Order: sequence, then structure tokens, then C-alpha cells
Amino acid sequence: MTDFGKTLVERLESRESFERMVIVNDERTGLEVSVVIHDTTLGPALGGTRWYPFPTRAEALVDNQRLARDMTYKLALAVGDDTELAQAGVSFGGGKAVIRGQPTQDKDRRKEQLQAYAAVIDSLAGRFVTSVDVGTSVEDMITMKKVTKWVAGLPKEMGGSDDPSPATAHGVVWGMIACLEAVFDTDSFRGKTVAIQGIAGKVGSILARDLARQGAILIGSGGVNQSAAQKIATEVGAKLVPPDEIYEQQCDVFAACALGGTLNDNTIPRLRCRITAGGANNQLWEPTRHATMLHDRGILHAPAFWINGGGVINVAHELHPGGYSQERAFADVKKIYDRGKTIIDISRKEKVPPFVVAVRLAEDRIRKVKKTAREEHVDGPRHRPSAV
Repeated sequence: MTDFGKTLVERLESRESFERMVIVNDERTGLEVSVVIHDTTLGPALGGTRWYPFPTRAEALVDNQRLARDMTYKLALAVGDDTELAQAGVSFGGGKAVIRGQPTQDKDRRKEQLQAYAAVIDSLAGRFVTSVDVGTSVEDMITMKKVTKWVAGLPKEMGGSDDPSPATAHGVVWGMIACLEAVFDTDSFRGKTVAIQGIAGKVGSILARDLARQGAILIGSGGVNQSAAQKIATEVGAKLVPPDEIYEQQCDVFAACALGGTLNDNTIPRLRCRITAGGANNQLWEPTRHATMLHDRGILHAPAFWINGGGVINVAHELHPGGYSQERAFADVKKIYDRGKTIIDISRKEKVPPFVVAVRLAEDRIRKVKKTAREEHVDGPRHRPSAV
């Protein structure tokens, strides 16, 4: 059995891995999709749909469960009591969906697969609300909206928030500032070197442009599409290096903005930075162990589910009772900075990795709601939107 297979078995046997998993193989359309609802204590699960050609089903399912868990933590931190969402009575749990396969560019076939997938989402009757992620787009959400109302990330002309990538990048910048203040006692990027893994991606490219405007010195690496990486590198004046060389670049901040699991036993010893803070999900291959490894090396690591929450915050504001407002949404995105200051301060006082602190804060919030629900003998405060 492969490592992924063993991990999958362990997660399937653990009662704490998720509340519900739905796996669908649609022979008619060729759709292979899984939906994982991790925890709905705080509200219906909210999470993107990732469309990616995982080599095996086990890898797809393991990644799906990890992503769903991180969404629970992300939303528990992002929608704190001080946010516009919480004050409006809106709160969410975590979930995620993964379509396994190469995203088809054939318009008719893509529409057929998306409609079949939307029917799966609709069958969950509001327990899971989805949006865009790697491999999916705002246009895909429009297609799905014709089948189910439980989608977000729609165009502004449809009352939506549009592509969440700018909000994700905006939140990463605020998180980076909290890290810069902690490590370098400055809130300025001027003269600071940032290495962006995935510089041509949706979030990486926006982040690169923002940091360049603020005077950062940039180093970047691309992925499959090297021409796109070269284009954005030329635009922002970044030094472009081969993907495997990005880890050993001398820099102040290493920003993982590609796929997950890139911070691991092989890459962490090669890092030459003081801070790791990026837009990718699941950056740590073995979260607690690798967070500790970074901490022991004197590297301040910004937990992904804290720093990259801007996108899901923006999407969540589509379900605000007053409708979507970018001003309200970005006011909540800015609070990523405040969360970071709290996490880093506790981490330093207790001499533990920020990841450990962030998980504890998220789980404490969930535990508190569960305790209140038990004491009152009613369901917890689960806001279920009437429409999306």
C-alpha cells in the first residue's frame, strides 16, 4: 500500500476526519468527484472546488480531506466575533470538493460535467456551498448556478463577489506585514526580497504585482506554463529561477503560492529565509511536525489557513443578509493582520509554532459553540443562507 493509501485508510477510520464524504463516478459524463464536509458546527460547509489531475484516487481523496479540514480552521479564524459577517449572524464550517482529472477545455463536455457535479451539490441541500479553486473559474460557477443555488464566487452583475484571487492576495499581504513587524520591526516591503513559488498563478501573479508596487525585490518560479511565468517575471522585474531552485534562494520571505505540501523534509532544510508566508493551501506536508521543524530553524511560518483566508472571506460576503459589499468584505480581509498579530504574540510567549496556536484558537471556537449548544439543548448557531 502506498503512503497515500495508508493515509487514506487512517483518515477513513478516524471519526474526527470528516462528517460526511460523497464520492461520485458518473460514467455518462466521465466525472469523478468527491465532496468532503469536515465540520458544520459553526454553519454550513463552505469551500472551493479543485479540478486537478491527481495521479491516483487515493491522492485526490487525501488532499480533499486535508483541504476540507483546513477550511474548517480557516473559517473559524476568519469569521471571528469582530467581523462584519459574524455581527450579521453569518458563520460557516469547512468543506471542499475535488474533481479528479484534467480540466477539459471542450466547452460542451465541460458544461456536461459541471452540471452533473452541480446536481451532486444540490443533493446536499445547503450543507455545502462551493466556489472557485484551482482548475475552476467564475464561468464554471455560472454554469453550475443553473442547476443549484449553492454556489458562490459569481460575477458582480449577478450579485456575486467575482474571482476571489485578488482578495486572497490582499489578505496574504496583510499577513506578511504582521510577519515583517514581528521579525524585522517594519511594515514596509521596500528592499525586502520575496521568493514567490507559483508566480504565474491566480494568486501568485496578483501578489507579485502588489509587492512590486510596494518596492519588494522579487524572485519567482513557475510551473507547467513557463511562458506565463516569464511574462509576469518580466512585468514585475522578478528574477525567474527553475521550480526546484526556488527553495534555496536567499530571501526575507518565501511565499508558497502553488499546490500544497511543498514544505517538507526535503525542502525545509534548503530554505534561506526568515519568514514563510504564502497563498497556497496545505503548505506543510505533515503540518505539526513540519511547523515545528520551521520553528526550530528560527523561521516564522504563517499557517496557510490563517494567511490565505481573504478569498473565502470575500466569497462568504455574498451570503451577507445585506448582499455583497466589497467595502465590508475587504474590511474583514484586513482583519487577517489582527489575527496574525495575536497568533504570533501567543506563539512567542509560549515558545510554540504559530501553527499550533492557530489550530488551538480555531478548535477553541468550535468547542465553545458545541458546548453552548449542548447546554442549551438546541442546535448550534448555524446560519443557513436561503439562496446564493
